[in-house]
Amino acid sequence: MLKKLDWYIIRNFFEPFLFIFSVLMFIFVVQYAFTQMDMFIGKGLTAWDITKLLFYLGLDVVRLVLPLTILLSAIMTFGGFGERSELAAMKSAGISLVRIMFPLFGFVIVMSVGLYYFSDVVLPGNQKRARNMLYNIARTRPALSFEEGIFSKSVPSFSIKIDKKSGDDDRNWEKVFIHKNAEAFQDQQTILAEKGLIVPSPDNHYLKLELYDGFIYQDDVNSKDFNTRKRQQATAVKFDTLVQHLDISELIKTSLDKESGGDSYRYRSYAELTPYIDSTQKSNASYYKDITKREFFTLVSEPEKLDSLNYNDYEESFPYDWSEQDGDAKVQLVRNAVKQVNMDKNNLEGRGQEIKAAGKFFSKMVIWQQHIIAYSVTCLVFFLIGAPLGSIIRKGGVGMPVVVAIIIFIIFYIISLYMENLSKNLILNTYWASWLPNILLFPLGIYFTIQSMRDSDIFNIDIYLDPVKKFFGRFVKSKNTEHSRYQ
Repeated sequence: MLKKLDWYIIRNFFEPFLFIFSVLMFIFVVQYAFTQMDMFIGKGLTAWDITKLLFYLGLDVVRLVLPLTILLSAIMTFGGFGERSELAAMKSAGISLVRIMFPLFGFVIVMSVGLYYFSDVVLPGNQKRARNMLYNIARTRPALSFEEGIFSKSVPSFSIKIDKKSGDDDRNWEKVFIHKNAEAFQDQQTILAEKGLIVPSPDNHYLKLELYDGFIYQDDVNSKDFNTRKRQQATAVKFDTLVQHLDISELIKTSLDKESGGDSYRYRSYAELTPYIDSTQKSNASYYKDITKREFFTLVSEPEKLDSLNYNDYEESFPYDWSEQDGDAKVQLVRNAVKQVNMDKNNLEGRGQEIKAAGKFFSKMVIWQQHIIAYSVTCLVFFLIGAPLGSIIRKGGVGMPVVVAIIIFIIFYIISLYMENLSKNLILNTYWASWLPNILLFPLGIYFTIQSMRDSDIFNIDIYLDPVKKFFGRFVKSKNTEHSRYQ
């Protein structure tokens, strides 16, 4: 049963919590908006569309904002208690620090469960909505992928430049330049037009473009020898209206991959990710094993018999007895082995990027899944650090607590990024990489709690300076004389 003191502690924690959470969310979302705004401003999107899209894409920061808010609020709350001597009064009344932290710890557990629900249920749906919005933008407004005065290669096989866009969804173009990207000995084609208009097409995978008042410059050089190409005159065809259908299916796919990262695992819950990760792990293991068998079998077998033999017959064993071979055969086998090893080395170097990409994708999936729980546990770890740390600092407000909280958060964030990079580079186990930041910071929270219960002044700089002053003081001759007190 919560007492009046418990409600007083919760109220003092909850007031700065709401303010800090609102401010941090605003800062993180605005920072994200500024980095992404150039993709949307001036491209025919309404303010509501931009706001909604940034809202969906920016909700991911909640997983970092909530732990940081709990850390800062805990330091400010208990620092304020210490500064106003309320913490000393509670302890003098026989209330231990653990008992003082108990109601807030229960409150933080509720928020941790809420963050887990948000990451597991709400966030995947919002990520999917953001992806759908990006798809609809690319599908219904292909003109957004073209900038004024800049050559765009978004449409495969074409380089397109326009001087000016206007009208609804920037469908009206002026001074259009279209060049078909072709090899040196293929037909060359360039189109110049004074105006252009994007016409809605029933097939969204094609961009229907009407061009007005222009020229088509074309060189037919395919399958012609050098002398014929040399004598051939350039062809220029004037047109009043020309209709071009450009394939933009690759443009739509690129837009999706660029904005959503092509990471389908982001749209799955924890339970849905488990079989998906298991399937990917088995697929990667089978792929790696097949490479190993293939290379080993190629090394110890005759290349011409490679396709007719079964891997399983010679798994981890040679198909012949080395001791039964004569001297010439052994020399030939060694030469073949050296040659094959060099070939395998070059082959594996070529496959290295593919193997690394598969491992990196698997690591990203596991990290995303484990962070659903790990960030919820971070809320508890940050509270165990912030509450006793505030009681030790004994400073409230937004001065010292903010500085300390930011330092701790930066340390946590750097550790988290470093571990993720080690995992993606296949150096560290992915599950360890997801949980090591919490594991490393949890003992820090226990240490601060013990020091706070002992009323330690570990942040009092005089404790560390006094031994140094005493040590050097022994080498400084005293200036006091017999009559110094009368001077």
